[in-house]
Amino acid sequence: MKYNTILLLIIPFLIYGCETVTYENNLSSKNKIEPDILNSEFKIQPDSTRIKIGILLPLSGENSQIGGSLLKAAKLSLNKTKNRNIQLFIKDTENSNTNIISSYYDLINEEVDIILGPLFTKNIKIISPVSEDENTLMITFSNNSEIKNESTFISGLTPEDEIREAINYAMSKGGKKFGLIFPNNEYGLRSKKLIQNLVLEKNGEISEFVFYNSEKPDFYAVSKKIADYEQRKLKLEKKLEELKNTNTVFAKDKYKKLKNQDTMGELEFDSLFIGAENIKHISMLASILPYYDVDPKKVLYIGNSLWANNVALKEPALEKGIFTNFSKKKYGNFELEYSEAFAATPHRIAYLAFDLVGLISNLQKKNEKINVSNITASNGFIGTNGLFRFRSNGSIQRSLSIFQIKNQNPIEIKKANLNF
Repeated sequence: MKYNTILLLIIPFLIYGCETVTYENNLSSKNKIEPDILNSEFKIQPDSTRIKIGILLPLSGENSQIGGSLLKAAKLSLNKTKNRNIQLFIKDTENSNTNIISSYYDLINEEVDIILGPLFTKNIKIISPVSEDENTLMITFSNNSEIKNESTFISGLTPEDEIREAINYAMSKGGKKFGLIFPNNEYGLRSKKLIQNLVLEKNGEISEFVFYNSEKPDFYAVSKKIADYEQRKLKLEKKLEELKNTNTVFAKDKYKKLKNQDTMGELEFDSLFIGAENIKHISMLASILPYYDVDPKKVLYIGNSLWANNVALKEPALEKGIFTNFSKKKYGNFELEYSEAFAATPHRIAYLAFDLVGLISNLQKKNEKINVSNITASNGFIGTNGLFRFRSNGSIQRSLSIFQIKNQNPIEIKKANLNF
């Protein structure tokens, strides 16, 4: 019992790696961004422990809104830490006058200690090989686990984390046979492989799976296929014909009951993972599936954090369905502070920059080096949305909750773990 008590006391200190934990409730003048930090070219204190952070973001072009929100979040975090021993060096990855490699080397020439970014896989794949040669740690804003390595880390919420949490929960509640619907792309292929391994480990099975064209999806065809609708309908028709030619009271009663059905026979799965990549596709699939006898009252619909959206929450077929997301418990008031500082709503991934700058600042204040060893602390860190930790292979693990849709509201039915 003593061991458990000590562990609970130690863990919060160890995962105090993000300054995001030390929030103040008073959000008055403390949240106003200081001009020098807003302009990013502020003077730092002469200190041998100072840290230079390079930032690679799309600050022009069609993705400038995302990049701009991430940059504002980084500055907000730096302002919050009041750490004058950190300097930001910012490069626009979409600047037509430079290319991504030259922007990267500009940061290397500034002798930055760490690079945050880029955002998109296409840019990361270009930089990653040279970053290994330069031996400069880079934490990207991506969630693509395929581009990670020992010097290129990812920080986004990965599909793998969401899938693992959802499938394990479904199986803990009796799910054994799974149907899968995913787009026919890299994400879909990786997801199917992961679920297959998870399910087989616990003596379950993948009973049905359908890949669809994400560019031109035909969700009627997808729903018919996952439900084996044509075969089940044919089975019903044969049974009705058989009963029609049987002159018994039982046969006549059975005929009356079956005549009102569309199909006959049970589905091959008790749980269905809907792996659509956007809320529009999720909503379309959910509304069509019951029409082809994939009854949400009999089958557990499973999804990811995209379901934390009013469109999904209000879809009748998703009632009682489950999905993964960050815990309702927030560590601080990032969204409120951002809104007060910039009179705008942060992009949904802006918290990544806020947490990472906070983590780096905290390490600097403790005179700890910004290296792989220190950012891969086994106990992890507490960020805006809860517990996370980096692994030495460049991947990230985030603690997630399970939600169930009840009366069009997300109800947290399994809370995120507080330790790894």
